[in-house]
Amino acid sequence: MAEHSSPVPPALDQGGPATDTNQSSPSSTTEGEGTPSPSKKGISQYLYYPKPSVQAFVGNYIAPLVPKFRSDPQKAAAAEKEKASEESKEQKAAEDKAQRLLSQREKIIARVSVDNRTRALVQALQRVTDVKITVSRVEDLSFHLLEFPETRGVAVKERVVPCLLRLRQASDPALQSAVRQALALVGYTDPVKGRGIRVLSIDGGGTRGLVALQTLHKLEKLTGKPIYELFDYICGVSTGSILAFMLGVFQIPLAECEEMYRKLGSDVFKQNLIVGTVKMGWSHAYYDSETWENILKERMGAQLMIETAKNHKCPKVAAVSTIVNRGLPLKAYVFRNYNFLPGVRSHYLGGCQHKLWQAIRASSAAPGFFQEFVLGSDLHQDGGLLINNPTALAIHECKNLWPNTPIQCVVSLGTGRYESASRNTATYTSLKAKLTNVISSATDTEEVHIMLDALLPPDTYFRFNPYMSEDVPLDEVRREKLNFLQEEGLHYLERNEAKLKKAACVLTQEKRAIQRLAEWAQLKADMYDGLPFFSKL
Repeated sequence: MAEHSSPVPPALDQGGPATDTNQSSPSSTTEGEGTPSPSKKGISQYLYYPKPSVQAFVGNYIAPLVPKFRSDPQKAAAAEKEKASEESKEQKAAEDKAQRLLSQREKIIARVSVDNRTRALVQALQRVTDVKITVSRVEDLSFHLLEFPETRGVAVKERVVPCLLRLRQASDPALQSAVRQALALVGYTDPVKGRGIRVLSIDGGGTRGLVALQTLHKLEKLTGKPIYELFDYICGVSTGSILAFMLGVFQIPLAECEEMYRKLGSDVFKQNLIVGTVKMGWSHAYYDSETWENILKERMGAQLMIETAKNHKCPKVAAVSTIVNRGLPLKAYVFRNYNFLPGVRSHYLGGCQHKLWQAIRASSAAPGFFQEFVLGSDLHQDGGLLINNPTALAIHECKNLWPNTPIQCVVSLGTGRYESASRNTATYTSLKAKLTNVISSATDTEEVHIMLDALLPPDTYFRFNPYMSEDVPLDEVRREKLNFLQEEGLHYLERNEAKLKKAACVLTQEKRAIQRLAEWAQLKADMYDGLPFFSKL
């Protein structure tokens, strides 16, 4: 047993019990004589391996774990870059938020400052007694409201309307004019002149507007009153806006209006064929838009829409254009000489701060004829692109102006229509025909007429739009063709004389005594609203 082949480490011989080697003799001898079995290695054997073997063992054991803890320089750089990017984004977001808060704070401060300015102007107006100073302060208030239209609510809360109504009772014409403009700016509207609201709507149609003038001639003759006295609201599109301004704002007699209209057409719609074709390819406008603008500036001047409210005989007047750069669908824009009370919102965009010539230029910017008209950040084209018959729009605006007043009469004037009797048997249409159909559908005026005729009360709505035996273009200026238009219009009116007389009868219905008394009482209540009782006596 002392000759056992297994080497015994000295440390194990010294530290282990002596029986370990002696007890294994029977079995060891047997196993030594047969096939040797692999001996089991304990941890102690690894500990007594030579130093390189232990290091190799440890290295092999932890080698798979090293990549998990060792940092890759590229990944570390990417992580640092991503972290820096996130910090930069957070910092930028914080700066943007701070900038927004600062901007919002500045807006609040500016709004408070503007509101305080409004209160100061109203209070100064309420304290003044001298007429000349009063006119100056009313004009200052009007200029402020024109520059900051959102302050109307503040002015109304400060009871500016009763103050202005009392000042309007003065006998000074300059003060009355200034007060009427200020009242229009805050949205105050006087009662209508007749029994109810009387509306005049004029379609677009270029020089075919002479047809509408024929109808107005007949109405004036039957009623004995000028057009601006017959209607509370006049609205027009394109050529209709020109007529609306001539009749409502400038109150030109119809005979002179017709002469001016003919001359205007001959001045604007004149162009050399070659030059016009080149301009069409270059600017998409056959006629000279600059010439048209210069004519409007010369005839209309620099007067603002709202300034026409100074004239107590001037009805509410509107012109309609189409804004084409605010996305789809296209949006109608109403150039007004009035405003709505705070809290009253129209379905249509609009404003009263523009000049008269700008309103007509925008409303008549027919594609292919004139260039688009840029006004502020908006791009305007002819109102007929969207609303060639503005009657429904006019009624909507009137119900916002006089919500508690019924409709007395609506007169809608067309500029003539032509329907081809020929039938095309082709099984397909050309591109030109397709575009023509689209334009015809977009500028159709009779669909609005059909709906209003069914919805409005009987003997309230009157539409005059004669059939034409010949298709007359919008830019027709030949004298014989214009005379043909007038003859066609006269024949139509002769056939519809009973309808004309009925419209004239409805238009001239006067207010009842009880209605006048109620309006007088309401005016007195508005004038002295907020004052002590004894001051009203």
